[in-house]
Amino acid sequence: MDILSIAQQGLSRAQGELEKSAQSIAGAALPQAQPPPEDSLNLSDRMVSLLQARNDIEASLNLAHVGDELSRKTLSLLA
Repeated sequence: MDILSIAQQGLSRAQGELEKSAQSIAGAALPQAQPPPEDSLNLSDRMVSLLQARNDIEASLNLAHVGDELSRKTLSLLA
């Protein structure tokens, strides 16, 4: 498995977590007939999940940049 595919998998996983946390936060703002139990949604936990997803996206993008740079340098050495 090469670096770029690993970075792509990381981005996909982080995007899924980001969407899941965002939907959970957005759903908490909707009016409900019965309020959910307090422990069913902890907004601070969801914010931590959002920040973690952001960090995962940044790390995956950095990995993709490193993989691209490595490929460029390898090609320049072989040329």
